[in-house]
Amino acid sequence: MIQFVDTDRGRFAAEIHGPASASLTVVLIAGLGDDHASWEPVLPYLAIKHRCVTFDNRGIGLSPITPGPYSIAGLAADAHALHKALRLDPCIAIGSSMGGAICQEWAIRHPGDISGIVLSNSWGRTDAFLRVLFEHWGSLASEGSAAELMDSLLLFCLSPGYLADHPETVAEFRAAPAPDLTGFAAAAAACHGHDALPGLGGVRQPALVLAGRRDILTRPELSAEVADAMPAAELRHVDAGHMTFWEVPDAWGRAVARWLDERGTG
Repeated sequence: MIQFVDTDRGRFAAEIHGPASASLTVVLIAGLGDDHASWEPVLPYLAIKHRCVTFDNRGIGLSPITPGPYSIAGLAADAHALHKALRLDPCIAIGSSMGGAICQEWAIRHPGDISGIVLSNSWGRTDAFLRVLFEHWGSLASEGSAAELMDSLLLFCLSPGYLADHPETVAEFRAAPAPDLTGFAAAAAACHGHDALPGLGGVRQPALVLAGRRDILTRPELSAEVADAMPAAELRHVDAGHMTFWEVPDAWGRAVARWLDERGTG
């Protein structure tokens, strides 16, 4: 059930899953254009043992749609404020794509909040390819071109093989409501300016970096760059596109749950 959490950075929409008595809390941060519900395919793998917090980032869903542009550091400050308002112990921060970028800045700026990190199909520094893509998506959102934006997101987020095996996904994706275009454009600007690589050497918490072998958005070499920069990170590949936990939720969920158990957090 959605609850609204008042923080010193505004009121954020969140959901809490899993046993209240769990010894470990996991905070899951969604990517660009995704709200808290994007995690539904893999919550059953994590919430069976752990307390899982999902929430809508600034600019999407039921959280504040404030004027942009945003920054990844600012979105990380939102995560810190939510962590503080919920009075959480040090947690495992899990982020997908932009959510992974937010986790990087969160860990750099507020290391006491975080005991471990999982980065799914993310990147550490925006390169020329990503810069053009985020500018393109931001322009589509600013122009109100929702249908064109949704088609572009579809093509970059899901692999050709997955769409071939699940052709119904195209119609379902196109029929889904577009994200708030004002918030999307503001968040795309945050992605455009992301560069956490200089600070990742100081992030010493254990980290799992997951890369989709077929990801054409945050290509596998970008995940490898992040893993190489973090002293306690391990890199694993998943046979999927950008949204690995949509394409192969079982493989993704089991990999993350096993990593948590290996850390003695199960």
